[in-house]
Amino acid sequence: MDSHIQVEKLSFSYDYKKVLEQVDMSIKKGCFFCLVGPNGSGKSTLLKVISSALKPQQGVVYLEGRNIVHMKGRSVAKLLSFVPQNTSLEFDFKVSDVVLMGRYPYINKLKGETREDLTIAEKAMEYTNTTHLRDRSFMELSGGERQRVILAQALAQEPDILILDEPVSHLDLQHQVEILNLIKKMCVDRKLTAITVLHDLNMASAYGDYIVMMKDGKIMRQGTPFETLTAYNIKEIFSTDVYVSVSPVGNKPYIYTLTRPNIEKRGIKVHIICGGGSGSSIIGKLHSEGFDLSSGVLTIGDLDWKISKENDVLIAEEVPFVGISDEAYAMNRKLAAEADAIVLAGLYLGKSNMRNLELLLEEDLKGKPLIIIEDDSFAERDYTGGTALQLYELIKGRSSSILADSKRLSEEILKAVGTHGEK
Repeated sequence: MDSHIQVEKLSFSYDYKKVLEQVDMSIKKGCFFCLVGPNGSGKSTLLKVISSALKPQQGVVYLEGRNIVHMKGRSVAKLLSFVPQNTSLEFDFKVSDVVLMGRYPYINKLKGETREDLTIAEKAMEYTNTTHLRDRSFMELSGGERQRVILAQALAQEPDILILDEPVSHLDLQHQVEILNLIKKMCVDRKLTAITVLHDLNMASAYGDYIVMMKDGKIMRQGTPFETLTAYNIKEIFSTDVYVSVSPVGNKPYIYTLTRPNIEKRGIKVHIICGGGSGSSIIGKLHSEGFDLSSGVLTIGDLDWKISKENDVLIAEEVPFVGISDEAYAMNRKLAAEADAIVLAGLYLGKSNMRNLELLLEEDLKGKPLIIIEDDSFAERDYTGGTALQLYELIKGRSSSILADSKRLSEEILKAVGTHGEK
């Protein structure tokens, strides 16, 4: 059987408030399965019903083909371990005893724990880096330490299915990554099925094989990270504008929030010739100061392209690994012509993007104020055998060209545009 868990037509209410409505989903073996959604969307309740902590009011949950409500508690516990949000205990225990509690489905009440139980508990502490805490009081631990101990307890249970409700919410970044790496490794090496609630969409994208997006007790979207974590879906479910790119690490979607502060506009258009990160700080600075920006020609996925997208900048763009096409060049020329001033950033130049420099010698741009960010490094950035340097010297020699320090860029633009407007 491919599915560990099958959920069919599941509904649940607290008093008269419905928190789950007609939920259907299938959870496959060895899958890292993430539930995401706004607070109050029913994620935690769904986990509790799946783990048999709550009984379905309508619908059914099948655990390896068996209706979970007809299974004995120990039978469920041998297959499934649940790690709740709240890691506090009613009574205090040593850490080693807390971890050993995970062996309860296997321990004979008359004989007590065996050497095998102790060994398994020890390994669980090693996995979660809690061995050094073994003789400490559980109540004395920090929130992050408690979370790791409770995870060790769950691992000691040797489940096929691990259900975790916000397992990293109390951990710093280092321990978040440590725990999620551990869970992911177990999914791969041991064919463990992990079902977890994560609030960080980038964490869900990085670790999740399958994403379920919930809102108002319903499943809105489900599928792979690329199928679910789109700007449209995130806007619909979280009411937040984002830009979704692809992370260079792991080839998964990466979500950038789009900040929209109330910035007073100056009514001055600036076109930025940049690429490879050379324009990132310029774009951020000028955008925050109220200039209307455009940029180009930028390769799709380039850092300056991403920053431009994040700041809602108009872009002349091109696909990766090709030269600048006539279409992209024409768009770049159009944006430059419409601008009140042009900024040339300190980009690296090769055969693929030489046309960005050639653009600045076009006759219709001859009188346009051109602010050149000068840093005496052009020769080092020229990968054309000197051709780009020759063009650069011609561009610098134009009467409308102004050499400027990036720190005084805004002042130079305002000065140049004002002067230009008086001519």
